[in-house]
Amino acid sequence: MAERPQPFGPRFKVGLETPLEGRYVGENKRLVFAPPRWYEGLLLGSIGFGAVLALTGLAGWSLPFGPDATWRLWTGLAVALAGGWAALSHERLTVDLRVGTYARREGKGPLSRVVRGRLDELDALVLLAESKLGQTGSVVVYRLVLHWRGSRHPLLVVSSETRHGARGPNSTDAARLLSMGATYARSLGLPFYDNSHFHSPAPLTPV
Repeated sequence: MAERPQPFGPRFKVGLETPLEGRYVGENKRLVFAPPRWYEGLLLGSIGFGAVLALTGLAGWSLPFGPDATWRLWTGLAVALAGGWAALSHERLTVDLRVGTYARREGKGPLSRVVRGRLDELDALVLLAESKLGQTGSVVVYRLVLHWRGSRHPLLVVSSETRHGARGPNSTDAARLLSMGATYARSLGLPFYDNSHFHSPAPLTPV
């Protein structure tokens, strides 16, 4: 089924898009699209390690091994701030399936914001496939893209998957995201469109 035309305003981003994945929480009462748990754990570890490193430097503690206090102070601050910035920069969509509402966090660092709304503001979930040539041959990137009615908010790539050495039609390896997309769409009460059979460029290009 072809995707319906839906214009949307340009979206400017700095850096790379953090991949999201969907998971059900609380006996399927909530559907959350967020970075993988290992990624979130890495960010928390960076913040904690950086803070400890900076505190040991600030206190002037001498260690039997390792760098001096000044190096530990500034390096620890840099690592903690980088982890904090990254934690505030990835997008996240939390859907309360019981009452039909959502909360979406978007933006970069301290300037990120949380927008809230109802599920009837959503338009559709669409599976796209981008085919391109990589160093090891053909590459197909599959993306599940969430649309808002009337372009109320920018598109959101709620899940993605990259297949290297792809052969045959674009849709050859789309089965996993196709199944996931149909499941998410049913939970959200949205129509689901499979556009994996033809090439669709990345809907949100980092600049």
